[in-house]
Amino acid sequence: MTPPSIFNDVLGPVMRGPSSSHSAAALRIGRLARDLMGGDLREVVVEYDPDGSLVTTHEPQGSDLGLFGGLMGWETDDERLPGFREEIEKAGIKVEIRYVSYGAEHPNTYKLTLRNRDEERTMQAISTGGGMIVVQEIEGAGVGIEGDYYETLVFLSDDGAADGLVGWLSSSFSFEEVQTRPEGKEMLIEIRSRSALDEELLAELRGNPAVSVVRVLHPVLPVLSRRDLSVPWLRCAEMESYRECRGGELGLGDLGAIYEGERGGIPVEEVRERMGRLVETMECS
Repeated sequence: MTPPSIFNDVLGPVMRGPSSSHSAAALRIGRLARDLMGGDLREVVVEYDPDGSLVTTHEPQGSDLGLFGGLMGWETDDERLPGFREEIEKAGIKVEIRYVSYGAEHPNTYKLTLRNRDEERTMQAISTGGGMIVVQEIEGAGVGIEGDYYETLVFLSDDGAADGLVGWLSSSFSFEEVQTRPEGKEMLIEIRSRSALDEELLAELRGNPAVSVVRVLHPVLPVLSRRDLSVPWLRCAEMESYRECRGGELGLGDLGAIYEGERGGIPVEEVRERMGRLVETMECS
């Protein structure tokens, strides 16, 4: 289990309501769906299972507001969100919502079919609470994308090239993870990284005759994860022991900044600056 992030899991998103598990999560799902299509969306079919919660809540709890905003690439606090229906129509994106029984195992399941003039893709994702999400499937392949990495998806037209490409990527670059996802409609290589791949590498991948499409899904969470992630403590007793070993002078705010800096791989001062902006937002809201 990935250690929790204070910004991601505890404080949650700065957002327009009414519900983080509906509005913010749906927006993040929509943004990843937009990236999956390279920013070019013309039609979206959204399927909600009647045995889940979204059939009765997608409109009053803000799932439509969030999802439509995400499909247009907006942030969770975008001032245009109240006019999402008019804005998505102006953007030329047609959205159809269907109620379909497909055996969804999670009550907050979004099953999307995405189209533009050149291609069609499918994606299934869930909202897990507090604005957190998991993309479970892309083109039928299991992925488990939580929005805490840059995810470069390399779709192959030649399955036989997968092992060679994975070997080259793994040996030549320091990515967090490189995996094949063979169970979907196309062979898929998933590259996880803490920063975007440089344009030269993306161009090389796109120029490979075995590659049909390359897509970059940008992170939607404020704090990224990393390989071999560790934190200074997970329990209160461990935190108190850490504090005592350092003279017992650290306050809770100091300890929180230290923890989140380790969790996110970011300087403590940056954690403090982010928290300051959040406090300002809270005080002004």
